[in-house]
Amino acid sequence: MRRARALTAALAGLALAGALAYSASSHAPAAVAATPVKARPEPKPAAPAIPPELAAYATLPALEISFINTRRSEKLRLYDAFGQVDESAARKLDELLGDTHDRKHYVTTRLDRRTLQLLFRAAYHFKVERVEVISAYRKPGRKRQGYHGSGQAIDFKLEGVPAATLASHLRTLPRAGVGIYTHPRTQFVHLDSRPTSFHWLDGSPPGRNWRERSIGGKGLPQQDAVYSRRLDWPEGLAVPQVPFEP
Repeated sequence: MRRARALTAALAGLALAGALAYSASSHAPAAVAATPVKARPEPKPAAPAIPPELAAYATLPALEISFINTRRSEKLRLYDAFGQVDESAARKLDELLGDTHDRKHYVTTRLDRRTLQLLFRAAYHFKVERVEVISAYRKPGRKRQGYHGSGQAIDFKLEGVPAATLASHLRTLPRAGVGIYTHPRTQFVHLDSRPTSFHWLDGSPPGRNWRERSIGGKGLPQQDAVYSRRLDWPEGLAVPQVPFEP
């Protein structure tokens, strides 16, 4: 009899313990899945500050460069905000001012960057925003094409500026070739970058050059001797500490 009562009490204790365990598990909060922590993006490096002395480059107007042989044009700035030559702009001019002798095969080259700088310098000097280009790169063939054949020369006009006035200004530049074409049907100026300056005028009709005459002065060697790359940038503007090398 005593054994029966003990067995009954033991079974009752086991049942109570099981009931309590079930009750505790049914009311326990569900396990929460761990949420991955997203890595914070690395902060972007701050854009370099533009030195105050170079701030004027951002205010230079874009120039419209019009090519009469294709009737195409590009409006652009040659310099970035730091006063360096903007290669993306220069490459647009490479594409624009190509050889047009064979209309089916338009040929381009890398134009001399200093020549482009001198072109923009002249336009800014006369406060002109439109440049009309007559010729730039000319692919060498039977004719070597001179400085045009190497992409170092541009024949052009500035809107509203007489060719004689433009040529007179360009002749103050060291290490440059400057020619003025004076025939009534031409009236444009040739500009190129070269180690020794040479100046001339030519009264030949379009497509001819049999009236070329040198007008170089004795002072050209002295003018070339003081040349510095800093003279290629627009007048009155500070030049970057590390100037662009063409």
